Amino acid sequence: MLQQYDFPIGLLPKGVTGYKLDRDTGNFKAYFNGTCSFSLENSYQLRYRSTITGVLSKDRLKNLKGVSVKVLFFWIDIVEVVRNGDELQFSVGIASADFSIDNFEESPQCGCGFACQQLVSSAVPSHSSLHNQTVKTSSTMSPKETLLWLSLFLLVSFSTPSASVNDELTVYEVLEDYDFPVGILPKGALGYELDNSTGKFTVYLNGTCSFSIDSYKLKYKSTITGVITDDKISSLSGIKVKVLFLWLSIVKVIRDDDKLDFSVGIASADFPVSNFVESPTCGCGFDCVNGKGRKIKINNLVSSA
Repeated sequence: MLQQYDFPIGLLPKGVTGYKLDRDTGNFKAYFNGTCSFSLENSYQLRYRSTITGVLSKDRLKNLKGVSVKVLFFWIDIVEVVRNGDELQFSVGIASADFSIDNFEESPQCGCGFACQQLVSSAVPSHSSLHNQTVKTSSTMSPKETLLWLSLFLLVSFSTPSASVNDELTVYEVLEDYDFPVGILPKGALGYELDNSTGKFTVYLNGTCSFSIDSYKLKYKSTITGVITDDKISSLSGIKVKVLFLWLSIVKVIRDDDKLDFSVGIASADFPVSNFVESPTCGCGFDCVNGKGRKIKINNLVSSA
């Protein structure tokens, strides 16, 4: 069934006991004899419920229910899978990750995954298939360290673009009017639009803006949108931070006295306002002058779950 819709068989583990498919609507159900779960390199855990549902069409599987991946301490539902050439994109709603289709030529087994056939290496996408992003597993980074690094990037991750000239004020001056420091925006924004009555804004960059800090990467789309009020930016769209192999979207920023709280929906992190006294630069971040990144203080990370 999967191959008829141009998907590899490795999307599902072995042991499917049956399925139903409405070829007119694409609605399907796949059945297992109980919950199926397994680990990959003792770092990532996948879980399939006894019944999987979704809508299947050529190169796209949407409204998926029943498949979860454990990232840090969270179980996150995979809601959509899209095939794009030789890659598969897996979406968890707030983030997505691309993998080479070669990783899914065979199906894993419930309980032992790919380790049953000593094929662990084929189970976890290589660094090259992850677009050269570095994935740190539990063997190289403890959960506590992972959470600290996540906090670090939530901090700079709203170093999001939003700047230019609107009447007399620059976007950086507008931020200060709303009690935000200028450093939550990178340098070089081209322009912005702001509805003073609703707080809705749009910020324009000259293309995508991205830069790395240590082993993490921040990415800003050419257009950033959101709603700004005193001490709060909500409905934020266009800013992402890469954590492990996922791109997480920053959706809200709140100022609380001398702290800034950055939220990705499932979690939030607090940072001192003093970390944002200057703006990073697209391409080189804080390392443009002497190659030494600015040290960023982290207060804490709080789960929204």
